[in-house]
Amino acid sequence: MDDYGNDIAAISQLRSQYSLYYDNADANRFARLFTEDGLCNLGTWGVFRGPQEIEVGIAGQLVAPSPQPATIHSVSTPVIDVQGDSASGSWYVTVYHLPHDGDLHPVRFVGRYFDEYRRTPEGWRFSEVRLDPYWFVGY
Repeated sequence: MDDYGNDIAAISQLRSQYSLYYDNADANRFARLFTEDGLCNLGTWGVFRGPQEIEVGIAGQLVAPSPQPATIHSVSTPVIDVQGDSASGSWYVTVYHLPHDGDLHPVRFVGRYFDEYRRTPEGWRFSEVRLDPYWFVGY
């Protein structure tokens, strides 16, 4: 695979880790996906800058799995543009919540992520994540 293909694969892994760490309530590993000046703009759910602020802000939102994740983020339809050591991308996201108490609507959110990425010595990291909600229920 050429360098461009390797970059696309690495960025796709980064986006998957974002969902996995959020859904598994691992705010520390989630925050380490961002650059030191990284911005995590979740709109209604908070705007956080830098790994320390991101970790604290995200930790306040997480629900620990018991025994499975209560929330599942499913991302799809990536569009990624790599330009040297920076890249941009967008992804559709559907968020499912474990139904409870007679709730018959597991899909809670549909929207799109708009990301900026930067290559670092540790690999690709988010320099910015912006969440654009299309519709949501139950929040």
